[in-house]
Amino acid sequence: MENSQIPTVGAIQRMNLIVVAVVAAALAAFVSASAAIGCLLGGGVVIASLWLNSLLVGLVLAAAGSGISGTSAKLGALAIPLKLLLVGALVYLLFNHTKIDGLGFTFGVLTQMTAAIIETGRASFRRPV
Repeated sequence: MENSQIPTVGAIQRMNLIVVAVVAAALAAFVSASAAIGCLLGGGVVIASLWLNSLLVGLVLAAAGSGISGTSAKLGALAIPLKLLLVGALVYLLFNHTKIDGLGFTFGVLTQMTAAIIETGRASFRRPV
């Protein structure tokens, strides 16, 4: 039975898309188009990162549930922090080789935390099924 007071990754991702769109629109209207583009890029990075995390964790748990152990299991678990390193390197290259608006990008990255807070609040007010 699913606990109705814990938000799902899918719910957080859907809310994140909404928050990114709203924040990017506000930045476009009140700051600049480059800030809005930076927000869309930052939001896209964290959305993709969370999706990859949930995929990798699912694969590691499925492997553990099927009895895979040893080197394969260790490499699977190592993929999660390596993904973080890869995302960090890609963001560094993005900033190093393009003119991304840093403030907009930061707002885009912060949308995921905002979406998680919103979805946690929504889940806590749901009645148990």
